[in-house]
Amino acid sequence: MRTLLRFFLLTFFLSLTGCAFFKPADHFESRPIAFESLSDWASENHAQALETFIATCPYLIKKQRSESTGSGLRVPVSLWSSLCDDAVHVTRGSNNDARAFFERRFMPYRISNNSKETGLFTGYYVPTLYGSLKRKNNYPYPLYQPPPELAKNKPYYSHADIDHGALEHRGLELLWVDDPVMVFFLQVQGSGRVRLGNGGEMLVGYAGQNGHAYTSLGKIMGDEGLIPKDQINFYTIRQWLYDHPDRAFEMMQRNPSYVFFKRLDTSGAVGAAGAVLTKQRSLAVDNHYIPYGLPLFMETELPALPEASPTPFHRLLIAQDTGGAIRGPVRGDIFFGEGSEAEYFAGYMKGHGVYSLLVPREISDQLPHGQ
Repeated sequence: MRTLLRFFLLTFFLSLTGCAFFKPADHFESRPIAFESLSDWASENHAQALETFIATCPYLIKKQRSESTGSGLRVPVSLWSSLCDDAVHVTRGSNNDARAFFERRFMPYRISNNSKETGLFTGYYVPTLYGSLKRKNNYPYPLYQPPPELAKNKPYYSHADIDHGALEHRGLELLWVDDPVMVFFLQVQGSGRVRLGNGGEMLVGYAGQNGHAYTSLGKIMGDEGLIPKDQINFYTIRQWLYDHPDRAFEMMQRNPSYVFFKRLDTSGAVGAAGAVLTKQRSLAVDNHYIPYGLPLFMETELPALPEASPTPFHRLLIAQDTGGAIRGPVRGDIFFGEGSEAEYFAGYMKGHGVYSLLVPREISDQLPHGQ
């Protein structure tokens, strides 16, 4: 009887405090808004956003893409063809014409998750590593190409398995580099530039993943008190790993996800949609909710540069990529490009804000409305 009473008391307690223990499942919702409601819409560089949209077009009109099941949105190839044909006939460089195109062909919808419109926006960039085409004493850490059996064997070897030699002696090494910590962050970023000892360089990009879910080192370090939660970012995590070489490999392996790479013969990093990414115009999204190729208008802040204040970031971006940590209806990762400033913004970007999805008028009735 006492055990039964305990059970009912515990059940009652959990029902009252469930929000503290259980996170509700993500639920995509939207509400129509006016273009005039988008902050600084009139002063936006629509022509630049249009160029990024057009860059995605060749990949959107090649084949039918599956529905983004979390939102119910599916853009037929015929509609992409119509949108892209319209876009390429806009007067290049004309901001007024580009704005008119977006307003004529799309309708803006504010996106929410369980009635919450505010979401988290982070950043990523193209890091620079140093390496060699052959293994050398100062370049002992491999970047692996995907093994041929990867697609049929998921989940595949874990991060720890691979670090401990599961893929050795198979000729899968693309390159060898000097810094295992930057290999870890290269896997998080998805693309990187490797400078070779002979003076050349190689751009590498995502070629596959082992099927294990991404686990955030920042969350682990914050939960375990290794770094104060309000100080967690790319730089503090990286510095902790450098400062604790005896624990760094074990810590990095607590993220079981492992990314494989390929050489990119392109002008820059390539997103999951297939297009070369554009600095501060390309956005990684959760493709379960947001179809690749659609524009989104983001309203958030960029991190403050030294001796400056945070700056508003009200900008039209194009959904061109995804990432293991990008999950949920209102979640985005801004591509910041290459170089020290890009690393700074990507390292410190942890802004909250809202975004509005521009939906082709022909399929706007597909959206589940909320609020």
